[in-house]
Amino acid sequence: MKILLYPFAVLYGLVTYIRNKFFDWRIFRSKSYKKPVIAVGNLSVGGTGKSPFVIYLIGLLKDTKLIGVMSRGYGRKTTGYHFANYETGFEDIGDEPMQFFERFRNRIIVGVDEKRTHGIDNLIKDFNPDIFILDDAYQHRYLRAGLYILLTDYHYPYYEDYLLPLGRLREGRYGAKRARIVVVTKCPETLTEEDKKMIERRLKLRPYQALFFSSIIYEKRVVSYNSSFAIEEISQYNILLITGIAKFYDILDFAEEKFASVVHLKFKDHHNFSESDIKNIEKAYQNIKGDSIILTTEKDYMRLKHFQQLRNSLFYLPINIELDKPEEFKSLIYNYVR
Repeated sequence: MKILLYPFAVLYGLVTYIRNKFFDWRIFRSKSYKKPVIAVGNLSVGGTGKSPFVIYLIGLLKDTKLIGVMSRGYGRKTTGYHFANYETGFEDIGDEPMQFFERFRNRIIVGVDEKRTHGIDNLIKDFNPDIFILDDAYQHRYLRAGLYILLTDYHYPYYEDYLLPLGRLREGRYGAKRARIVVVTKCPETLTEEDKKMIERRLKLRPYQALFFSSIIYEKRVVSYNSSFAIEEISQYNILLITGIAKFYDILDFAEEKFASVVHLKFKDHHNFSESDIKNIEKAYQNIKGDSIILTTEKDYMRLKHFQQLRNSLFYLPINIELDKPEEFKSLIYNYVR
């Protein structure tokens, strides 16, 4: 299979390389802004933890100035420019932008547009944010951000990956040079300083690039639309876990560690749940004996919460990240914004 896919990966790599060079040589034009623009992204397809990282950035900056978060709005049923408000659903803007809006209501502006420059222009016209954070915009080169943050999964680092369709890389590893900050995400608690040095050597960073390591932190409570429980209170519950994300292993491991038993129903990333899916979820939940709840990710909750059948039993587990050098990272971000 690798032999068959290799020529297609070479062709894909050639196309992306030429495209990037055209932007580097200014044959293709990139638009830049006088306002601070931070782009968060990766070289690979999905699953590196962009959403929790965007949430972390928002948390750092939300009390300083008005933030505009711009996303493509993957999985939405609309096109063009839209911004989040109290009438908005995930169908209008996508599950991840909806997650940002729900987390920081009245504190940030969330917009979506396939053409990021068009979206930013409209956000400036409508709300005039002071700072922009772009979700999954590393390859969107028609816009030139002032600061690029590149994420790579500890378990699937880009230096061990290959171009599509042979691997999961959207562009060659050379694309990492655009980043000012590189973050290795989803690191285990057992990561040692020697491990970090080995990863740094394999990343082959440039002198201007700063490296950080982050890990996933789940909150100690599960949350629904009108209540929450400390995990300790319900540790003897049986859990029906619903996931529609690219990499579900972390939350599955966490649930199996914290609760009496776990039944897992997995769906594809950004899955648009149908009435048939909900009936299957209800049926699976009815088969679970004893005290129980339905647990899902914060992102999946955005696509499940409007189903009234699940409302009283559906909870999500909020997710955050922890950086190894938070003060150094904060200083880099604040210095750029200033």
